[in-house]
Amino acid sequence: MHKKSCPIDLTQVPSWKRYLRGFFRIIIMINAIYQVLFGELFFGMLALLALIIILIPRFFTKNKICVVPVDIEILFLIVIFFELIVADAYSFYSLVPYYDKFMHLLVSFIVGLVGMMIIYTFYALGKLQASTGVMFALIVLITMGLGVGLEMAEYFYDQALYPLIGDYLPTGLTQGSLVASPLADTMGDLFIDTLGGVLGAAIGIVLIKSEEKKGKKMEIIDELESLASEKNDNDG
Repeated sequence: MHKKSCPIDLTQVPSWKRYLRGFFRIIIMINAIYQVLFGELFFGMLALLALIIILIPRFFTKNKICVVPVDIEILFLIVIFFELIVADAYSFYSLVPYYDKFMHLLVSFIVGLVGMMIIYTFYALGKLQASTGVMFALIVLITMGLGVGLEMAEYFYDQALYPLIGDYLPTGLTQGSLVASPLADTMGDLFIDTLGGVLGAAIGIVLIKSEEKKGKKMEIIDELESLASEKNDNDG
């Protein structure tokens, strides 16, 4: 039996979301190309690669994901723009005090929000039996764990890799900031990661429950369910 090439009908996406997604795609591409030609080649190439990965999910997921849901893509594009373009290519990390804290809050918030949408999708499909409180706690713990993993990776990079490759890459040291020592900076990052995860998961729950009261289902949940159902059909 012939199946649709992709279970998500992108023509049903609200126009404002398509425009917002297109805006971030274009602004990232323009800035990335500019950096490749005239600025930070390394970060420009990273931004282009990240954009390609989002635009061609079939290739990078071995056909398991046909398209990134629009809401999630917009959130990913926001992270790419503020991290690889603003923070790295334009050096906001070294120019603006507390910019790194803004990024930790933004990324952990998005992880918490998207994580809640994904875990609720499993719940809606009957693949997970858990209360809302348990789902909330699980997402917060996962966000905290990712934050710890990131800090460990930064420490390893600074201590082991940077002395070897620091002269060839424009990254600089990753721990410490304009206003704090490496230890204080790390602990502050972990607290902010936790706060972002709590806010993201909580707002995710509020949005889901709000739509349920209206008798509706969030578009992102519907898209994730469609992708999960398509995968199950293909596996079967």
